[in-house]
Amino acid sequence: MDSDRISRWMTLGANFGVLIGLWLLIVEINQNSELMQIQIEQSRSESYVEWQRERAANDALAALSAKIEVLGARGFSEVYDDLEPIERSRVRAMMTARFYDYENVYSQYERGFVSEEYWQERAVPLICRMAPFWKTIWGPGFLAARRAFKEEIERILREPECIRRSKSQ
Repeated sequence: MDSDRISRWMTLGANFGVLIGLWLLIVEINQNSELMQIQIEQSRSESYVEWQRERAANDALAALSAKIEVLGARGFSEVYDDLEPIERSRVRAMMTARFYDYENVYSQYERGFVSEEYWQERAVPLICRMAPFWKTIWGPGFLAARRAFKEEIERILREPECIRRSKSQ
């Protein structure tokens, strides 16, 4: 009987050890998920800062950005039509890069690697501002975007805040 009792205590101890191990594994997975979000958002911030530095340092890009800002009060489609062919090509390349960048951010957001706060406070306002440019350049097709991202863009464009922002621009 003593060996049976010892065996039960050992089994109970082993089961308790397994539970503690599972709990520690869950804690570690949650920490890794948070760290992954932080690293992704840090990388995105570094990329944005680098883009702004490039924009400031590159004479052709700075001149093009200034021209678009000055003419922008007329509406992007009119400004785009007035650009020289090389300028249109540069704008198209810049807009394509932004489009695919935010399609990637949306994919990360869907998978839980980008926080809700980052998506709502950074990505959504930028998409609201950029989508009219994308539509001017490519029409409603938005390049070869994933259907889910196209639907998200359309959802964002229907939001009252986005509609208000586009009327005030």
